Amino acid sequence: MPGHLARPDATPVTDPTPITEPVTPELVNPPPAPAAAPASPVAETCSQCGAPRNGDGQFCGDCGYIFAAEDAGPAAPAVPDGLIAGRFRLLQLIGERDGVARFRSQDEGTGGDPVPVVVVRQPAPPPPPEPPRETELRSDGELEFDLPETVGEQATVHIPDPADPNGWPGVNWEQGILLRAAHLSLPRLVDAFTEGGHSYLVEEVPSGVSLWDAWDRDGVTNRERFGWLIQVAEALDRLHFAGAIVEGLRPEAVVVSPTGVAILADLADLLPLPLPGDVPLRGGFATAPELLLNPTEADARADLYAFGALLYALVMGRELSDLDFALTGVPKPLVERMPDASPFLVRLLARTFVREPAARFPTEDGALIDPTGFRELIAALQSCRRNLDRARIDAAAWSTIGMVRAGNEDAVSIHHTAEAHLDDTDEAALVLLADGMGGMASGEVAAALAIQTLRQSLLSHPPFATGLPATPIPDPAPPEPATEPPPDPTGLAAPPDAPETGPPDPVLQLLMSDPESPERTTDVHAERVTTALREANRRVFDASCAHHAARGMGCTAEVILIDGGTAVVGHVGDSRVYRYRTGKLIQMTRDHTIVGRLMEFGQITEAEAEVHPRRSELHQAIGGRPEVYPDVYAVTLEPGDWLLACTDGLSNQVPPEAIQAILKDARNAERAARRLVNLALAEGALDNVTVAVVRIA
Repeated sequence: MPGHLARPDATPVTDPTPITEPVTPELVNPPPAPAAAPASPVAETCSQCGAPRNGDGQFCGDCGYIFAAEDAGPAAPAVPDGLIAGRFRLLQLIGERDGVARFRSQDEGTGGDPVPVVVVRQPAPPPPPEPPRETELRSDGELEFDLPETVGEQATVHIPDPADPNGWPGVNWEQGILLRAAHLSLPRLVDAFTEGGHSYLVEEVPSGVSLWDAWDRDGVTNRERFGWLIQVAEALDRLHFAGAIVEGLRPEAVVVSPTGVAILADLADLLPLPLPGDVPLRGGFATAPELLLNPTEADARADLYAFGALLYALVMGRELSDLDFALTGVPKPLVERMPDASPFLVRLLARTFVREPAARFPTEDGALIDPTGFRELIAALQSCRRNLDRARIDAAAWSTIGMVRAGNEDAVSIHHTAEAHLDDTDEAALVLLADGMGGMASGEVAAALAIQTLRQSLLSHPPFATGLPATPIPDPAPPEPATEPPPDPTGLAAPPDAPETGPPDPVLQLLMSDPESPERTTDVHAERVTTALREANRRVFDASCAHHAARGMGCTAEVILIDGGTAVVGHVGDSRVYRYRTGKLIQMTRDHTIVGRLMEFGQITEAEAEVHPRRSELHQAIGGRPEVYPDVYAVTLEPGDWLLACTDGLSNQVPPEAIQAILKDARNAERAARRLVNLALAEGALDNVTVAVVRIA
């Protein structure tokens, strides 16, 4: 944040030219000249709106711009040559405040390649003079010493508290802060010593990448991102315990290690808590306004503003600028910049990155537990970590007989569930699609039976089934008085410690439906989808064998199970599942057809497969054989993704380019489903056409 304009000094202007004309009597004793009026100082103006500054006011009365404290400071210290303590080489000055300098350095005493470190240096205070020691001359001429009365007894030495704000800025102060904070997300202390009239503190430079690079890395999830932010927030909370806050936070000051630990690598902006009134501040977009206006009244909530500035920059994907503020210290709300942002994220920034401390965390109730607000901050970050990767689902399905067939042998089913409780949302969807074998007996029966079996199997497990009883659970009756059980003559009674049987515990069932439950992992879902498809195959095959009229019936099957930010796809036959992302449509499934196998073996080309006489023959279908071997795929979902399940009535009639164009222009799943079916009808629809469309918001 730029500071105010410097005020130029007012100096009188004189004419150095000597007088060469003759001196007249009037000039020998000239009358006293009137005193010259002092030059008016240049009026100081606000650098933001140009309004005149009112004296030494701390902020502009017109636009609210905060003037940073002017601190020219002493000249930057030179970087000394040679090794310090025989192992540390100072390379570059990276900051200086009140005589405490920070150097980018390297440790050459590790026995291997030099290791980067940060060296903090401060002139060492002179040692206090030792008090004169009083001695007494004994009668025998010997000196009298005050020795400990017992062996091993030592004098007590008073060590000042290194976290005392009066010692800031200083090597001892910073060392004490790090020792008391003791958190993995703070730099590790390497060494501390005094040499050549200076005190030194050596801190590690953590290996890894900056938070900027880690945040935008391909494949990174919000679960990882907000895990790093939680670690940073916990480190700040530990700094408060140790007696320090930070002036500002920038993404480049945080390093994410190869093991996934976010470390606050730059401690140049550490400030004591409470702050002295004359604390020199650099000022910046991440500096809490109260630090500049009323530093003595600032508290740990100033770090909430700094943390919000860090998150705001990461969300915007760039450094903060004047464009992000309505006034100095008054950020523009995120909802104005991103109206479709997650409410979890909007609330988090609305309770941190705001000018007034009272508008930040904690809430009124939270202040009773933690007045700094950091406990609520971490809870809000955990909510973002759990929920931001969870898909918001828009789904629709349509099916038509087509223009040629007399009946519809296709079947489709969509089940969409959404709920919210406490500070979590939970949403899931199950898409089932089947195409009865064309030309075979009872194809529509096979499709309906397969859908019914898949639905019964998959909806009985999380995330769709909680296992809670349908009727309210009555309050437990008061316990009966303890009585001695009657003797059991049969000897078959359960032992006293045998577990009691009864209805499922509703609390345990709720835990099972939790999004973090191990019952809802991708691997577990994939196993359930495989089992459900095999069960559907068994039931259709058994039905075809048991009924003469249904001999040879079968169907294709597509399953899409969406839970959180992942979709698990199960596939048997030649119906298809597509994914559309960032302008590109790809086919996720492989057709289980004879020509599909020939293409896999390289015996025919894709163009030849389109006209092959056996292109419609399946080598695998639901109900065709006693056993089936489904293909199962898993894909991570992103906002803006589309998933399309369709029968071959669409894929054989409408080219992929036309499908891609419809998904690109559609605004919701219902419009996309209708347009796809209508396009197939317009092209003649030689077969039944069924589509199920899912849009990830």
